Amino acid sequence: MNVKSTVSVLAFGLVLYLLGPETLPFSIIEMILGLVIVIMIGEPMVEGLQEFSEYTGLSSHVTGILSSLASNLPEMIMTMFMIFSPQLKDVAILAVLLASTFNGLLLGILVIMLTWKGGSIEIPKKALENDVEVMRLAIGFCVIVFGTGIILTLNSEVGPPLLPWEIPVFMLLAYLGYLFFVARGGKEGHEGHQAHVHEEERSRAFVIPLVLGLVGTVVAAELISSSSEYFVHVLHLNVVFAATLIGFAGSVPEHGMALIGAREGHVELGVSNLLSGVVQSVLLIFPIVALLVPVYLDGYVLYQFLAIAVTLWILMKSIVDDGKLTLDEGVSIIVIYLMGIMLFDQLSLIF
Repeated sequence: MNVKSTVSVLAFGLVLYLLGPETLPFSIIEMILGLVIVIMIGEPMVEGLQEFSEYTGLSSHVTGILSSLASNLPEMIMTMFMIFSPQLKDVAILAVLLASTFNGLLLGILVIMLTWKGGSIEIPKKALENDVEVMRLAIGFCVIVFGTGIILTLNSEVGPPLLPWEIPVFMLLAYLGYLFFVARGGKEGHEGHQAHVHEEERSRAFVIPLVLGLVGTVVAAELISSSSEYFVHVLHLNVVFAATLIGFAGSVPEHGMALIGAREGHVELGVSNLLSGVVQSVLLIFPIVALLVPVYLDGYVLYQFLAIAVTLWILMKSIVDDGKLTLDEGVSIIVIYLMGIMLFDQLSLIF
């Protein structure tokens, strides 16, 4: 990893973000530079996370969850700014839910990428137990929100009903409980691994890649999201198309490191990153947003919860059936998520 060149590119990106004029050419440059930064930091950050898991004794599965939380941090920060903007509040809420869809799409791509020449991706039994339980919780909450929205809409005479505050509270509690139980069983023995490497050397090995990776993720996310927001304003996009664009910009770059890590052999970390990203958008980021601003259960939001419930159920069944993911299941995952995105965009023609 060339630290100096990485720092230089990050500094240039930060200067461009802070001082660059809001014009179409500069927005295009911001978008391209953000993608370049993602590519530059992806592999070093994955290697740093793997070293971190080996040093601390955490399993690759738990490290994948931590990497997903780190990946979602820029998206969460970006969403916090957007929800307090009257023009972008509705876009931000939909973009958060769409991030779950894009993470599922990336998972399908990862499965195809790793099983193209045959074989399958084995899901560890312990990880399977934890992931299946949290996916069941997410599906249950999505169905409850969808059903509640339909009932309240049928009995409302003043427009879309407001999401009851109890729902995001229970969502957050459910996910925090999941993290607690995962952390309890997240240790695995690494006593004999790299015994010849001095502890202090190992402790320094992962710090620089992780710090640069986190900073790079934030800078890339800001560059890509700010350019996306500019495109939205210039092109006067519908709220659905705007949310799709920003949701893509807010989730794909950060979680793209999972694909890079999987290509380098860190398969469990990559799968865990994307599975966690699918669930975190629903049970972590969305509840925080819903507790800060009112969320109205209109057709856009209700469709998203229905689509997330259905696609998560299909994803869960693919994993539970035999504890592994194969090429045909990767194709099925991509098809169902793509159909969900395309049908969501069709709603812009109705509402």
